[in-house]
Amino acid sequence: MAMARFNTQRLLWGAALVFGLLLYASPYLALLQMRQAAGVRDGAALAAWVDFPSLRASVKLGVQQRLVGPRSPGSAEPPSPARAMGAAVASALLGPMVDALITPASLARLLQGVPPASAALPRPQGSEAAVPPPRVETAMGYEHPQRFVFSIRQAGEDEEPVELVLHRQGLFGWQIAELRLP
Repeated sequence: MAMARFNTQRLLWGAALVFGLLLYASPYLALLQMRQAAGVRDGAALAAWVDFPSLRASVKLGVQQRLVGPRSPGSAEPPSPARAMGAAVASALLGPMVDALITPASLARLLQGVPPASAALPRPQGSEAAVPPPRVETAMGYEHPQRFVFSIRQAGEDEEPVELVLHRQGLFGWQIAELRLP
């Protein structure tokens, strides 16, 4: 009787350990699958890993904040009227432009390390095979139990990396929901 209880406890602890490891490793596995889909230019497979409405909203917000300009911390001073008006006009044009530029193909190029400005532009047919993907430096980690950040930039570059933020979907699922531009 004591042996059966000991084996049951071992089995429960083993199952809890495996569950915890899978829970922790799930974003790493999701990124591996995303990068594989990007590497073979499988837009449909990559699109399944992306929450396009959230991603587009985050890009629009990030660009609008850049247009208004940096504000010093603790400053209650509003942006200049000219800058605010320019940002308002640009934001009216921004929506359709971001919708057109955030596609599975542009995300695939971002995941391969292509800079955001180049990744958003469509490539002519046949040019992808001629240009090898750039060497990249990556970093990844949890920002929050529900948010995982994947940073990527070209190797040897001094500019800030592009950050793709994955949000948890259920226990083990993840989707790209934010894009933080340098």
